[in-house]
Amino acid sequence: MSKIPDNWTYEAFHAFAMLYAANADGEITEQEESLIKEQITPEVYAEIKTIFDTCDDADCLDGMLQYRAKYVSTPEDKARILKDMSDVFEVNHRYVQIERELLHILNRML
Repeated sequence: MSKIPDNWTYEAFHAFAMLYAANADGEITEQEESLIKEQITPEVYAEIKTIFDTCDDADCLDGMLQYRAKYVSTPEDKARILKDMSDVFEVNHRYVQIERELLHILNRML
């Protein structure tokens, strides 16, 4: 059974994708968390962070695929979410190899 609810708004989906990007290198820094929190309400952040903390990589990827048709259905949608994820990677002024690889995988997956 999926850990990802089937009633997320774009805001919730976006927050989840950003958290996944922030955690690509195994930790979510204060700068990454601040960037994400600037874009959503505190209530949505708390809800999504709680769900995110229970998920492994497979759950996260399944969750993003679950919402692909709804929120990443056009090339513009895809470009926007990948750009936002890239912004999370760059917030620490370093873009490590695993982040580049994750972006490549997500580009193909989404």
